[in-house]
Amino acid sequence: MSTKKNFTPAEAQAWVETREWANGWDCNPDASVNAVAFAEQYHANKELWDKMFTFLRDHDLHTLPAGKHEVVPGRLWFNMLEYTPKSPAETRSETHNKFIDLQYTFEGNEMMGHPKGGKPNMEYDPVKDRTFFDLEGETDYVPAAPDRFFLYFPGELHQPSVILEGEATPSRKIVGKIEFAE
Repeated sequence: MSTKKNFTPAEAQAWVETREWANGWDCNPDASVNAVAFAEQYHANKELWDKMFTFLRDHDLHTLPAGKHEVVPGRLWFNMLEYTPKSPAETRSETHNKFIDLQYTFEGNEMMGHPKGGKPNMEYDPVKDRTFFDLEGETDYVPAAPDRFFLYFPGELHQPSVILEGEATPSRKIVGKIEFAE
């Protein structure tokens, strides 16, 4: 049975480095991932997280068809996306309320944006679990390389699918949606 645990930043980072969460998936969280939220959510909902990382380990993402792949209906699924990244000005920033995003770009040249602030430009959409934002202030951009994934917890503003540099090339990304444990 999963339990809610509280972690200090040092405890959470040490836990992340153990890779006990990975279930054999050979990828690491980006340094920007909130290690405390990751550790606490994993321990509060271990069964779902284990299913998520096992799915990523057991499927050839290069041949997985585009579209939605349900693992636990209504609680855990993946969207396989194929698209061309856009400039920061053409890319939406968003937050979620009920689900955690796992974003893993394994083909393409793109970045993940971490905006310092923003103002909602729409009402929260409970069906799609998202709110889009107009950005305010600076945005830090991190390359989305195939050796790392990103986690965005409810309320964390993020700007996915931004072109890295040069000519845009097609991207292939899997976005996992995992239920947030209250």
